[in-house]
Amino acid sequence: MTIIQAIERSHCVLIVGHQRPDGDCLGAGLSIGRICENKGIDYDFLCDSDNPQQYSFMYGFERLNDKKYKDYDLLITVDCADNYRMGRYYGYLKSVGESFNIDHHKTNNRFAKTNIVFQNASSTCEILYNLIKDENLIDEKIASLLYAGLSTDTGHFMHSNTTSEVLKIASELVMLGANPYDISTCIYKNTTINKTKLTALAIGSMRFFQNNRICIITVMQDDLKKCGCVMADTEGLIDYAMKIGSVEVGVCLTEQLHSHYKVSFRSKKTDVAAAAATFGGGGHTLAAGCVVDGQYEDVIDKLLKSITDGMDV
Repeated sequence: MTIIQAIERSHCVLIVGHQRPDGDCLGAGLSIGRICENKGIDYDFLCDSDNPQQYSFMYGFERLNDKKYKDYDLLITVDCADNYRMGRYYGYLKSVGESFNIDHHKTNNRFAKTNIVFQNASSTCEILYNLIKDENLIDEKIASLLYAGLSTDTGHFMHSNTTSEVLKIASELVMLGANPYDISTCIYKNTTINKTKLTALAIGSMRFFQNNRICIITVMQDDLKKCGCVMADTEGLIDYAMKIGSVEVGVCLTEQLHSHYKVSFRSKKTDVAAAAATFGGGGHTLAAGCVVDGQYEDVIDKLLKSITDGMDV
């Protein structure tokens, strides 16, 4: 049974994205929501996080976390590297009869009944495009959503996962109605004053190790409060580390609770998925994440060891 057949047989679909959803997660989830809408099928789209307002331009965003239903007969997860990334919605894996897991992380633990996982895909939106491209389902709104997901997960087509296939799909989505200028303006040229202030603090926090090959950015809860920001506003801060020529691995360390840190890794060549796995996390070779507990300086030391163990030093 294909995912479209499963949707068509359902009366109410629950779509779940990962905590702190990014453009790829939202692009895929909102696209599935639009498919349900076009077919007259009820759906909810939930993520165990605050809604990231920088993506409020995306069609259907107002439905994110606006829970209307409860009797779901189909669960579809998007961009969740493992079941724990579902957060508090993990329990629906047992309570909903049919489940699909659409993802592109190599560390995915295949937690659904049907797992559509392609680790070499650039994004979940790329996978979803290939699942629906021959079904005559992609209208202008879905084309725009999928294009946004492709753009964000490839660093606006600058990361190493930007393949000829990605560019071909992007071109086809433009032909179907996606507007690259409008989408890139909304994503990359629409930041708030508050996030700009947070960015300044994040850049000011930079610490360099291993002869400037590793850069660690730290965002504390006090920084978020001072700037009037939320956790979602930390997205993209790590890119400032990766813009530095000498930096091979960038880390963004965000305090969630006292002695509890969300860690994002980016790399130009070192396998940071292996570093994240040290702490029970995962992701891609050049982009991964985890959570680390401990006193701040101890956390820094543990992170540095996890990275340098995989570096050519």
